[in-house]
Amino acid sequence: MKYVENDLDKKIVSKNVWKKKLEEIYITAERGKIIATFVNPFSYSLLLEKPELIKQFNLIFSDGSLHTKLHNLFCENEIDRVSFDLSSIAKDTLLRAQEQQLKVAFIGGKPEHADVLPTKLLALFPNLVISYCRNGYFHSEGEKQYCFTELENSTPDIIIVGMGTPLQENFLLQCVERVKSAREFYTCGGFLEQTATKGDYYHPLVKKLGLRWLQRAIMHKHVRERLIHDYPRFIVKYCLSHFK
Repeated sequence: MKYVENDLDKKIVSKNVWKKKLEEIYITAERGKIIATFVNPFSYSLLLEKPELIKQFNLIFSDGSLHTKLHNLFCENEIDRVSFDLSSIAKDTLLRAQEQQLKVAFIGGKPEHADVLPTKLLALFPNLVISYCRNGYFHSEGEKQYCFTELENSTPDIIIVGMGTPLQENFLLQCVERVKSAREFYTCGGFLEQTATKGDYYHPLVKKLGLRWLQRAIMHKHVRERLIHDYPRFIVKYCLSHFK
């Protein structure tokens, strides 16, 4: 039986595609960029309604085992779970940045998270070069523009934005336009808040068993509400939309 794939499905890729893209922009002479975001059962529907946004990302990953399994059931391009957290490519990215002395900028979370985030990150990655760090709340357009000016002046190589979908996607694309020094751009959802709160957020056993969703549900009310209300609706809607 054939199933219907939409434009978002076709753009979702696996970690090996990301690795090849990194080789292209750093090892070969090609001057490219990585502009990446992530989908899960909550953000999938939001991004699906914004095709003009989807087109501007050259890498989209599946952040969650539920969406990954459904995707592989209905879509031809088989993928794996890729998240921007320390159980996945966030760790790879920050270790590489530390080793190569690439400058990293972080924008997102509440003010209290941005205040402690550098300390938490440096405890995990002692030689990480943090060129810029601020919260993800702006009280005016002027404040946002000043942030872009500060970002430009800090000349980061990597920009990581965590504001929730679709705010983080829109902000990241503005960074792509404004900050010419950067070659890697990532959204990261709740990663900055999680790291500021608990450092290496997930318990090792949770990471080993793939139960990140369960730890988040235990720790956060809004995650429990999504699991109870949003995820069942997502499963039904996703399945129905993919039958031809």
